[in-house]
Order: sequence, then C-alpha cells, then structure tokens
Amino acid sequence: MIGPDTPAFKECLRTLLGREPDELLKPALPFSVIATNGDSRALVLLGVRFDMVSKAGKPFSVVHYADTLRHPEKAALPPGAARFVCAEALYTDLVLRRANEIDRRGPMNLETLRSVRKIRASLDCAAFDDGEFAGPDTLGAFERFEQERMAEMALIEQVLQPGCAVEALLDQTMEIPATAKKDRGNIARRVLARRLSEALAEGGPEALAASARQHRPRMVLRRAPLL
Repeated sequence: MIGPDTPAFKECLRTLLGREPDELLKPALPFSVIATNGDSRALVLLGVRFDMVSKAGKPFSVVHYADTLRHPEKAALPPGAARFVCAEALYTDLVLRRANEIDRRGPMNLETLRSVRKIRASLDCAAFDDGEFAGPDTLGAFERFEQERMAEMALIEQVLQPGCAVEALLDQTMEIPATAKKDRGNIARRVLARRLSEALAEGGPEALAASARQHRPRMVLRRAPLL
C-alpha cells in the first residue's frame, strides 16, 4: 500500500494515468492509496479498508473490493501491477476508465471526506489466483463469497435436474423476501434466478440450460495458513 504523501505514490499514479493527474482527480488524492502486487501470483480479490473519524468524533469505515473471482483469468492485478483506490469509489472508477468526467456525486461526496478528522487505509483482504485468501477480512467477505457460491451452484444443479419444474422453481426463488438481506445465499439465488428466467423467456428451455451451464460461480477460496 502506497500512501498519497509519498514520492512513490505520485510516480506510480503518473504511470497508471499515463500523464499528470488533472484538476478533476487532484482533490481526491488525499483520500486515496495505490495497492501494488509484489507476489508472483495474480491477485483476483483486493479489499481496501478506509477507517475514518467524523467531524463529530464518530468512527466509521468502508471497504472497497476489486473482485474477479468469477473470472480469475482476467485478474486486474497480475504480478507487478498496481491499482488506484479512493475512499470515494467514483474516483477509483474514474482512474480505471481513464475518463475525464465523473458523476456529480463524486465531488459532493468528497466534501464529506474533507470534513473527517482522520483517515487511514489498510489492506483488509486479498486472494490469489490459486485460491489462497488472507487478511483480517473485517466484513466477512470469505464466508459471504462462499455462501453465495454454494447457493448459486445449488440452484444450477436444481434447474439442470431432469424433470425439474424450472419455471415454478425460478418464480419461487425470485419471490424470496428482499428483507432477508443478511442471507447472502438467498440474494445470490434471486439474482441468478432472474437471469435464468430471462434466458428462459427469450430462448426457451435450451437457452436456459445453456445459460445455467455457462454460469461462472466465484472460485473456491482457502484461508492462508497461520504462521
């Protein structure tokens, strides 16, 4: 992790942008870091946590994830690569897209960040392309991703089962109450059911089966051994 007040940050940012940062990006730099991958493996998941203290003295935090666990071959952080991460995600996206415009919410949200008494960035979690996962993982991403993966795989298995009343199953799954937000498995099933239902409506059973077989769940992760 490279902080914004270091020469290495400025040099790395110029490399990422291919130019000096413009006036649109400069206000966001004090609330940003650059994460670099010094491992020989590609990073398929990166979680950066920003801990802040509000003007009123109340601590709060946010974790931003870069996740290519469904397509590890498209890992955004191969060995030696770097990634710009801002506490306001719209500026992260701005750099990733190499764009010269941003949603008006970006500058508005920076006003909140300017009011904080303190801000600190840290590595919350990371996963490599061989499945190894490490980090304090303060929001429980490891368990959440596995719960979602298992729920998706179970639904795929059901819809591909011979004799399955697919349409009824998908309708029932999509009606799972949205209030069950703590159950990430239910949410993942609902999202996938909606996608499969659209495939069924557009192309019939064959299209649904093809969509189900082509679905890519997140890769299996394993926790790094404790040293």
